[in-house]
Amino acid sequence: MTSDQDRERQIVDLEVGKNEEQGASEDQETVGGQVNDLEKLKEQMVQCEAEAKKYHQLYLRTLADMENMRKRAIRDRKEYLKYASLPLVKPLLTVIDDLERAIKMARETEDLDTLAQGVAMIAKNLKEVINKEGVEPIECLGRPFDPQYHEPLTVEASEEHPENTIIEEMQKGYTMKGRLIRPSLVKVSK
Repeated sequence: MTSDQDRERQIVDLEVGKNEEQGASEDQETVGGQVNDLEKLKEQMVQCEAEAKKYHQLYLRTLADMENMRKRAIRDRKEYLKYASLPLVKPLLTVIDDLERAIKMARETEDLDTLAQGVAMIAKNLKEVINKEGVEPIECLGRPFDPQYHEPLTVEASEEHPENTIIEEMQKGYTMKGRLIRPSLVKVSK
């Protein structure tokens, strides 16, 4: 029995030895695997840091672009507002030239009829200029009083006109593209 026991012990020892060797190699593989995983994680961390830096730089660049765009828009708006009246002013220069010629001719000839005709032509040209900009006079004479478009200066009793009718226009009112820019100053009947 001893020899059988010895043999069994040898077999057990061999199996235990094999198992220990396998365990040691598995431990080495596990440690080696953990080292490989750690190296991979370090590489990923370096890549993530580089990517985060890249995106941070992109963010800062975009932020600077937006600030520049905002400043440019403010500057462009100021420039636009500065010269917004230019399309109206250019045609008015012609009217001013006409007025100056009329004054010069009036001084030279002292002909009031010609001066009156010249001023009437200039007034017509000026009305055409403002009409092109959408400015229209408010027609009110003989119409009912409307506080939205008319401002009464006086009220006068009248048997010829119905009550609240405009009987005289003292200053012409104007609208621009349908919006009131100046009410008519009127005399109203009562």
